[in-house]
Amino acid sequence: MCALFGATPVLAQTPGEEAPLEEVVVTGEFPGPGMWRVTRAADAQHHVLWIVGDPPPLPKRMKWKSKGVEAVALGAQEILRDTSVSMQPDEKIGVFRGMTLLPAMLKARRNPDEADLDELLPADLYARWLVQKKRYLGRDRAVEGWRPLFAAARLRKAAFDDLKLREGGVVWDVIGKLATKNRIRVTAPSLRFTFKRSEVRTKLKEFSRESLADVDCFSTTLDLTEALADGDTQNARARAWASGDLATLARLPELPSPNLPCAMAVLNSQVAQEVIPADIREQVIVLWLDAVEKSLAANQTTFAIVPLVKLTRPGGYLARLRARGLLIEEPN
Repeated sequence: MCALFGATPVLAQTPGEEAPLEEVVVTGEFPGPGMWRVTRAADAQHHVLWIVGDPPPLPKRMKWKSKGVEAVALGAQEILRDTSVSMQPDEKIGVFRGMTLLPAMLKARRNPDEADLDELLPADLYARWLVQKKRYLGRDRAVEGWRPLFAAARLRKAAFDDLKLREGGVVWDVIGKLATKNRIRVTAPSLRFTFKRSEVRTKLKEFSRESLADVDCFSTTLDLTEALADGDTQNARARAWASGDLATLARLPELPSPNLPCAMAVLNSQVAQEVIPADIREQVIVLWLDAVEKSLAANQTTFAIVPLVKLTRPGGYLARLRARGLLIEEPN
């Protein structure tokens, strides 16, 4: 739902507006990201799992050498991806049916009671929004009537487009082609939740009338777009990832991530709670951890790709793997 509502075109900047920031540019080739080595204690068969962390935002034109990563993936019997979550109708929704739902979707994007952002947000937060909006969205007036969640998604996309950054998929672009060409099994753990097709329009109407706890999502998105303006830090972060320099990555200021607060703004809505269980976050983590243990038991070598932030944050995947008794070696 968020992806659909946020995927609207960015309006061109009109004459006289503040010029956009220069894009983040990193030139040259780098040796490739580091890999964590995961094994089981007292495993006589010496099975191993290698994990690469999908990077923070990188310049689209940046190149990194993937030979080392490719060599490990080529020797694997399985490629393990991160857990995904999907909501699907119990019956297929055709193109015509989908088009008839579009007006309801667009209405659900707007604030209940036609409120504008300046009526919903604290004054200091709205002032920060105006600065970022002018920089990346120009004089787009329509977005002022959007819920903070969707206005934040629009701003985020515009900032990434303007700065020519990409987020996620950098490693999979290489490994996915490799897996297809060499017929390496790919496992993508998934949680699927089903809703009734006949109830879609009703649920959209309910969602459009419901207020969302999405101010934290909005605020963290502003934190992110403001941080992206620091080109020197972004360049340093990109180089550190692409050369496997975890020490430098750890020293750099943490890049704000609105993914979790924005997801929770939707998941905590009444409409979502009718379909998605309250412990969804834990289910996502446990499903991936279980897939790791299953792969380690079955394969001599497994290669995994998950977002770097989910690996290294406190209580993240690496910490949870250690808590299960698995042995982890940091990248060299």
